[in-house]
Amino acid sequence: MEPLKGKVSKNAWEIAQDWERNHWMNEQKALGKYGKNYIWRLLSKFGYFDKYRGDDRNHWWAAAFNDYKFLPDNVENALEVGCGPYTNWRLIQNVCRPRYLFLSDPLIRTYVKFKRTFLRQMYDEAACCLDNHPLEQLPFADDYFDVAVMINVLDHVMDPDACMRNLTRVVQRGGYIIIGQDLTNTEDLDRHPEGLKIGHPIQLDETWFLPFLTDQFEIIIKKVLPREMGWAPQWHYGTLVFVGKKR
Repeated sequence: MEPLKGKVSKNAWEIAQDWERNHWMNEQKALGKYGKNYIWRLLSKFGYFDKYRGDDRNHWWAAAFNDYKFLPDNVENALEVGCGPYTNWRLIQNVCRPRYLFLSDPLIRTYVKFKRTFLRQMYDEAACCLDNHPLEQLPFADDYFDVAVMINVLDHVMDPDACMRNLTRVVQRGGYIIIGQDLTNTEDLDRHPEGLKIGHPIQLDETWFLPFLTDQFEIIIKKVLPREMGWAPQWHYGTLVFVGKKR
């Protein structure tokens, strides 16, 4: 099994980003058809639906991370990179409230337009800071964040090594890093639908992460879920679930 299917060119990354943008925009169109946004808004007021619309397996990941109960009630600064349109922080906030929340994704200017989402509401209320830099160019200072979250991001970046170095450097001493990643071998990648291959061209295994994490972080959670416990066993041989506290 190959631990990493190389870096990708900027052109390949831009194609992957276009695939990702189109995927979520098409989902939004489907969700809003026939006035469903208005119906959702009405029924959510009466508790029939969640307040926020849309999910990218965020509830699945929350369960994998024991509903984030290891986090403190309050922190100063929190970051989610590759947050997507629905964010994992909308569930983490049930446990941990940051004073300042930063949501980062190269496509965030598209996602913030989606209606009935946590991201849109936080932006409308000026309750978060948005960043649209690729993770390789993360602009934040070293040792700044109390919590940094990255879930299923590294399979569609340009340079995973640079991304991990950036993520680990912005976590302050005593701060938490939360990493979830589907793990894909060559046989898995061959089974991916063509669009999924375009949108997620990089494959990783759990050993690739070790140099970035073992020396810098005290382990709180570290597990690799087997294929049958993953959300898409036909495409991924395992799932990395990692939480560490920076030494």
